Amino acid sequence: MGKKTPRSGLIYVRSKLMHKSLNSFFMFFAVMILIALGIIAADKRHLISVPEAVTGTLEALVVIFVSYAVATLFTKLTVNRFLNYFEEMGEIEERILMGKMYLWFVYLLATLAVFWYIGITVNNIAIFLGLITTGFAFAIRDIILSYFIWFILLTKKPFKIGDYIRVGEDDYLEGQVKHIGLFYVVVTPTPDTYDDFFKIPNKVFLEQPIKNHGRGKFRNEFDMYFEMDDLPEDLPAKVEALKEMVWNTLDVSVSFFLGSDRDGVKITVYYKSTYDRREQVRHQITSMMLNELRPVGK
Repeated sequence: MGKKTPRSGLIYVRSKLMHKSLNSFFMFFAVMILIALGIIAADKRHLISVPEAVTGTLEALVVIFVSYAVATLFTKLTVNRFLNYFEEMGEIEERILMGKMYLWFVYLLATLAVFWYIGITVNNIAIFLGLITTGFAFAIRDIILSYFIWFILLTKKPFKIGDYIRVGEDDYLEGQVKHIGLFYVVVTPTPDTYDDFFKIPNKVFLEQPIKNHGRGKFRNEFDMYFEMDDLPEDLPAKVEALKEMVWNTLDVSVSFFLGSDRDGVKITVYYKSTYDRREQVRHQITSMMLNELRPVGK
């Protein structure tokens, strides 16, 4: 057997969790069906006396529970095949979304079958669903907004699981995306340990700018300030030598730009590195700059 990749492993875990939930739903519907049928049978055998209105309600509930139990069983038997069909298509997030939409579609069909059985016309169903949807949407508008943003994150893909992102500008959060959920996106600045993480509410991604660093190398920058007397006269030659040294030592492409602001004279450094090495590379470049650019004897 071939070794499972992280992506296939995640799909496997999702599938197992989905099956566990479906098992719970099916057991609930089965128990409710048995209870309702038991009460109806006891009333017919005159073991207990149940009002006719109650037995009629119980019979309707049996139909409802049977419909949802059949939908649950059907979903349990077919969801793996459905997910496998999309295994080679798109990203993990898209397959997760397709799986959820499949479940909702099956349960929607079961709901329509219940409405048809109890004699509700198509027009009445449309009116009923419209009223329920309007009231429900007003009551849980924040939840719906979070779901809407979750849907956008999965379909428009400003970032994906495994990407390194920065959210916000001044008070920003930065790290690797571990999970994109209905209400939160889990971002960890320490991917190797996963002990430290942020749970960012989905609505933040509509309010704050997002910078996606991707999964490979991305551009970093920092400023180093110098006194005018500290800068060597042969600065261009030393900068070129420093660039060669950084490349040969760290295997990092780097650029230096001399400038100034109200805080003084500075050299702005641009370099590319992976997220986990960015601080280490920055410290190494800083050390080299201090060694190569400071005047002898200081």
